[in-house]
Amino acid sequence: MDISKIIDPDLYREALTHSSTGEEVHNERLEFLGDSVLSMIISQWLYTHPGVLSEGRMSQIRAALVREESLALMAEKLDLGDKALLGKGEDRSGGRRRPSLLADTLEAVIAAIYLSAGLEKTRSFVLDLFADHLDQACAGHLGRDYKTELQEILQGAGVEEVAYAVTREAGPPHDKTFWVELMVEGKALAWGKGKTKKQAEQEAARKALANRLSPGPVVK
Repeated sequence: MDISKIIDPDLYREALTHSSTGEEVHNERLEFLGDSVLSMIISQWLYTHPGVLSEGRMSQIRAALVREESLALMAEKLDLGDKALLGKGEDRSGGRRRPSLLADTLEAVIAAIYLSAGLEKTRSFVLDLFADHLDQACAGHLGRDYKTELQEILQGAGVEEVAYAVTREAGPPHDKTFWVELMVEGKALAWGKGKTKKQAEQEAARKALANRLSPGPVVK
């Protein structure tokens, strides 16, 4: 998707400009506006959902959709990390792949679309971008804390010894991938992979839950 075609050129540059550049005009003000615009669009979509979701359920889904990790994934779909204008230090330290920077840039881009093209085009852009995540969230498959779910089940079964160990990591410092093994009472139960240790741990816990904690080979 070429978002530059629907955004005023000056606003587009502003949306992509990080404060680390030292430029007077950067994307923090747009980020502030974009956060509110995104929340409003998602909230309205949830309110009009045919499933008539409760207030509590709508809050849970919205939180899962607008959290940093989800926004960073959406930003990557648009290649915003590669397009961002960063200071040399921020660039060298891996800012182009940093979830917080990606999420902030996406919010700034949403604000830039809103100011350039209006609410309806912004709504269309957001709902198209988030379509799969919206469906997953409403089905209960997005934003779950698998580690906590697993811990509660194990504690209820009298199991206390649970550990997550990084068994491998690969890639440059700014773009690493981690492999984590889940150990329960000294036995390997599952392993997960992710761009952060937290993501890898969540993936391992998800696989363990999917396997219903049954004994057997490690779930890969």
